Amino acid sequence: MTEVKKEFSEQLANIRLSIDKIDESIVELLKQRSECVKQIAIIKCSSGQAIYDQSREATILDNIVKNNPTNYQSVDLANIFHAILRAGLNQQLLFRSELKD
Repeated sequence: MTEVKKEFSEQLANIRLSIDKIDESIVELLKQRSECVKQIAIIKCSSGQAIYDQSREATILDNIVKNNPTNYQSVDLANIFHAILRAGLNQQLLFRSELKD
């Protein structure tokens, strides 16, 4: 391997390590978010509120797109958050079904 290729390979490895650490942080934040979602599910189920709140979802996605500080295209960032919101919705629906059982 040439010296230049070795240098690029080392840079790539270091950046990938940084990404791995960021991924760990994202998972930890998602864990915290899922705990909040669980608390919301408890409140909604206890008070008889609907699980899905379309206006809340729209507000979240609008804010994400409007305030996009990343290098990702807004549509891609919205898709990421849409997946997170869907996971939260599924978590709440599962919680509600377990309460009924």
